[in-house]
Amino acid sequence: MKVKVRGIYSTAITKLLLDEKIEVTQAADAIKKALKIDDESKPDITIEDTETKEGVYVYGTGSEKVIDLLKEKLKMSIFYKEEIGKIYCGIIKNTDQKAKSIVISLPDDEEGVLDLKSFWGYVKPGAKILVQSKGTYDGKIMLSTQLRIFGDNIIIIKNGFTKMSKGIHSNEGKTKLYDIAKGLNLKEWGILWVQGAEDKDEEVLKQELEELQKKESEINEKFNNCNEPSIIYEGMNKYFILFDEHDKNELDKIRKTVMPTIMNHHKLKSAGYTILTDFAENLLDKYSDEEIDQKINEVLLRYGPVKDKLYRLAFTRLNGTSFKIDGIVSELEVKNNEVQKLTINSRSEWGDRTYTIEKDLEYVDIVRNGEKERMLIVKPEIFPKFSKLITYDITAKKEENEVKVQNEDRLERLSKKGEISNELKDKMSQVINEMKKL
Repeated sequence: MKVKVRGIYSTAITKLLLDEKIEVTQAADAIKKALKIDDESKPDITIEDTETKEGVYVYGTGSEKVIDLLKEKLKMSIFYKEEIGKIYCGIIKNTDQKAKSIVISLPDDEEGVLDLKSFWGYVKPGAKILVQSKGTYDGKIMLSTQLRIFGDNIIIIKNGFTKMSKGIHSNEGKTKLYDIAKGLNLKEWGILWVQGAEDKDEEVLKQELEELQKKESEINEKFNNCNEPSIIYEGMNKYFILFDEHDKNELDKIRKTVMPTIMNHHKLKSAGYTILTDFAENLLDKYSDEEIDQKINEVLLRYGPVKDKLYRLAFTRLNGTSFKIDGIVSELEVKNNEVQKLTINSRSEWGDRTYTIEKDLEYVDIVRNGEKERMLIVKPEIFPKFSKLITYDITAKKEENEVKVQNEDRLERLSKKGEISNELKDKMSQVINEMKKL
């Protein structure tokens, strides 16, 4: 097993992997030099930063071994498993006209959602349907009727087009693959060529395509024989690991055994303060960690947040997607050069809202049209122009003098799937109890 690691967490994660005798390949130059890595072969597993830099995502053959290792070291992180490409025999439950979608029953009492636009024909509750997972949103499995089947070098797409993955850069390689595709009997399928396919022999690629088409026939046969919700193709797994402040500090300690590393290294880098971090680490031979940390906080505070000025709350969901809330700072509390509490007022087409975050609280207070609610989050990271927050999509609201918690069972589901540790589940359950005291 060989792993390629890229991004702001790469030094710490590479050190962790090497300590466990897991081979690392295609490392960045600085890491090659520091950890004496010279392997440039093709990786089985890739680890990269999430879009918002709040963690990493892991994918590839044998990813589970890497995930298990990281779970041992990072107890307070979230290991969200995205089952991409799983094909189901689903049963139509009903239509949600408001959301313009079809609700479909899946195995293990789960439900999925299919956009009405992608469904042709009459929606008949109780009828079976062949659908594929394309990820999750707001805790729901999003489904499609356009199937994809995954191979090592080829992904075939029902009613799709022939195209290249972003990793194929050579014009010669692209031309070769387009020419091969023209000579294949694709019928109603398109091909997405995976990085590395350009280096494979044409006969190997043709053989792989035949195997994928055979797999499609097996999927259709299983669907014809199914009468209840079931999984008929596993697809591929992608893991999103989201780090809280505690585990970012653990990664700081690991990195420090390899390279000079200041306190809050990964926190600052994840917010885009790379130059500041690199400069500060060049001063570690002259000043202590505590002195540098204090000076950094002083400098950042000069730039904000500023009362009556624009400010942003940047949220990351468990599956790595994000959304942003912009507003004007109305309240601000500062102590020891750190923001302790921050309130912004936001206006949009959905009405006026007030968001209050506190440095040591794991929920956001929201006032919407005079009604108060609370959203469960990982402790916020507060910076001059924005704050970074990870949301569980669990919200407490007061309705008719009764507090109701939307998606309250999500913690239990995350725990059952091994996506959060027992320690983290117990901690966040206590936070939910606090959220109920609206």
